[in-house]
Amino acid sequence: MNRRHMLMAGAGLCLASGARARPTLPGEAPTYDARELTAVPNAAAIGRRYWSPGLNEGYVPQGLTVFGDEVLIAAYRSTERDQDNGPARLFRLSRRDGRLLGSFALPATYGHPGGLATARDTLFVANSGRLLALDFKESCRSGECVPLKEMRVDKSMGPSFLTTSGDALWFGPYRREGAPNLHAVPIDRVLAGGETPIGLADSRAILPLPLLSQGATFDKAGKVWISQSSGNRPAFLSQLDPATGAVLARYPAPGGIEDLGFAPDGRLWAVGEAGTQRWSRWSTFYPLVFEIDPAKLVA
Repeated sequence: MNRRHMLMAGAGLCLASGARARPTLPGEAPTYDARELTAVPNAAAIGRRYWSPGLNEGYVPQGLTVFGDEVLIAAYRSTERDQDNGPARLFRLSRRDGRLLGSFALPATYGHPGGLATARDTLFVANSGRLLALDFKESCRSGECVPLKEMRVDKSMGPSFLTTSGDALWFGPYRREGAPNLHAVPIDRVLAGGETPIGLADSRAILPLPLLSQGATFDKAGKVWISQSSGNRPAFLSQLDPATGAVLARYPAPGGIEDLGFAPDGRLWAVGEAGTQRWSRWSTFYPLVFEIDPAKLVA
C-alpha cells in the first residue's frame, strides 16, 4: 500500500471512529487526501470557504487579488516538496459562490507566481525578479490575455507579492531573516516599462516588513495587512501602520496562509497552500480560498 492510500485509509478509520465528516464546499474537493479540514485559529472570523482550484492536478496556490465580484488565484503545478516552480495558471472564481469562471496559463517564466494585484483594469503578476502586466478587463476575460508589459525588478524588492494603494504598486519580498521592506513604485513608472529594471531608486515610499511575509493588502482605512507563514509553523495576520510600518495588531491565522486581498464589502480574502499535494505532509490540511471578517479576529 503506497503512502497516499495509507493516508486515505487512516482517514477512513478516523471517520469510522466518530470523527466529523469533511464539509461539502464549493469547488473540486481533493481526492488525494481524505483528511478532515484542520481546526484553525480564528475560525469564528472565517466566512465563505472554497476549495482552492486545481488541487487534484497538483496546483499550489500563491497569489490572490479581488477584482469586483471575482477572486483571482495564481498557482503553479508541483507535487514534489523540492520542486518550487512549475506550469502556472490564473484561476477566476466567483466571490459569491466559488464557481470556477475560467482560467488561463501564465508564461513559462512565471513558474512561481507569488502575488497578484489590480490597478484600474490592469492585472499585475509577481514572480521573483519579474513583473507581468495584463489587460484583465478586456483580453483576459475572453481567454486571450495578451501581456501589456513585462518588466524586470531588482530582486531586493522581490517581488514575492504585490498590492496597490492609490497610484502606487507596492512590491514585497519574502525573507526568513534580515530587514525586508515594502516598496511603493508609481504605477505610471511601472507601465512605462523601458529597458531599465524597476529598482530601489524608483521607490517613493518604503515600509518595514515583518519576516516571513507572504502577502499584503490595504484596507479602506489605509492600514496595511500582512500574512505571515512558513511551512508547518504557526501563521499570522498583522496589521501595520501605513506611515511607519509599526505592527498595530497581530492575529493567529490558518497555517500555510499565502496572499491577501480586500473585497469592496470590507471582507478580507486569503488562500492557503497547506494540504496541497506538494505540502500534504504538513499537519495542517486547509487548502482553501477563504473569507475573513476583520472585526471578528482575536489576537
